[in-house]
Amino acid sequence: MRIRILSTAVLAAAVLAACSESGTGPSQTDGITRADAAALARALAKTGVGVAQSGASSASSNRSGVSADGAGSFSVAFDQVEQCRPSGSVATAGTLSGSWDQAAQTAQIQADAAVRHQQCALRADDGGTITLTGDPDIDLSLTARAAAAGLTELRITESGAFNWEKGAGNAGRCTVDLTAQLIAGTQNIRVNGSFCGFAIDETAPIGG
Repeated sequence: MRIRILSTAVLAAAVLAACSESGTGPSQTDGITRADAAALARALAKTGVGVAQSGASSASSNRSGVSADGAGSFSVAFDQVEQCRPSGSVATAGTLSGSWDQAAQTAQIQADAAVRHQQCALRADDGGTITLTGDPDIDLSLTARAAAAGLTELRITESGAFNWEKGAGNAGRCTVDLTAQLIAGTQNIRVNGSFCGFAIDETAPIGG
């Protein structure tokens, strides 16, 4: 049960990226285009996915505290650095915790992480490169609940800021404030907030 719940919640994080490609507002904000914002949002969401996947892997191997009827809880901390492509790195640190009840077929998880970009160079949609440096970081928070039929609650937030640089003196600071929440009785989530000055308010299927 733990692995299924974690995987479902992780997939939903990707919607934060997909919905960043549209929305309302200008086509360019302080040197960042809507296409740039979409590419950066995808990269940030993938980082969040990686954080949750790493925590899920650790949790799946943690068998301490399991009762005879298959119920239990876990809490794991992580602190890791991954390389960006084509250069730089991104550091993630935080905690993942939760509980499950095998007999009732229910589970819940909570995850909190700080994502700090360290001269992390990423490919933009136009083939160029955008380099990110945390200012100070992006805070990611995730909570989810599930029953035998699947996900029943989900909420993901990303907030913070980073500095960006595109070369030739083109540079600035970008803020992120996004929330994704499961729409009751469906397998869709509503994503709203702002990313690099672009307003976002969309509905999308989980993992879509």
